[in-house]
This record gives sequence, structure tokens and C-alpha cells, in this order.
Amino acid sequence: MENREIKYPIWANEEKTKVKCQFHYENGDRLEASVMDTEAGNPDWAELMETFGVEGIDASHAIHLEERKKAAELHEANKKEKEETEKASILFAAKLEAFEIDEVKASKDRALKSRIRKASSIMEITTFTTLIIMKELDTDEKSKTTK
Repeated sequence: MENREIKYPIWANEEKTKVKCQFHYENGDRLEASVMDTEAGNPDWAELMETFGVEGIDASHAIHLEERKKAAELHEANKKEKEETEKASILFAAKLEAFEIDEVKASKDRALKSRIRKASSIMEITTFTTLIIMKELDTDEKSKTTK
């Protein structure tokens, strides 16, 4: 055979008549290949069967599937982490924005301000901010009527 090594064989179909693999040549070149079992007798197929056999390709295929599963799980974990980071960033920005409102700045209600700081959703931030604004407006109205 040529100066090459066949690596990473996996089944390309359920009938196990086609294999995807890589040919690694001595000069450093690599070639992705699909090798089929043909009636005429494919020499690459014969080399695959001699080198790996069905059991060896089954084992390589199982490793390939496990690696794909791990990669998919890692991708999902990274996606979830990114979404959580993005949500936290949005919540932080909303909290900062709430504390920029004049009525919230002026409020002496430490409990409601604390609830804004601890809020875990935009709805909570909005609710507690609204409560502070309503209390401040009510306080302003009362102070105007007593003057």
C-alpha cells in the first residue's frame, strides 16, 4: 500500500457498507475519505477490514458518538452559561437604571431599595421601583396639601 495510515474510521451508513475515515500520509497530508464495499473489491475497503475489522470500526464509531455527545453537552452548557450571564447583565443594568430615577434616589425606604437590589427579574425591579415612586409621589402630594 501507499505510505499512509488510516485513522478514525466510523460507519457512514447503518448497513455498514460505507466507512468515513482519514488517510494520513507520510508527507503530512490528510485526506477525508468515504470508502465503500463494492462488488469489484475495493482495495481501501480490504485494507480497512484487515486493519480494523468490523469490531474495530464499531469501537471507533462508539468513541466518535461519545465525543459528539460530549461536544453537544459542552455546547449546551456554554450556551446556558452565556444566557445566564446575559440575563444577569440585563438585570444589573435595569437595577442601575431604577436607581437613576429621582424618586428612587430621594427615597428613604431602605427595605424597598433593598428589594430592588435583590430582585431576580425585570418584573420585580419594575414593581419595587413603581412602589417607591408611588410612595414618593404620595409623600409629595401630602406635603403640598399641608403647606
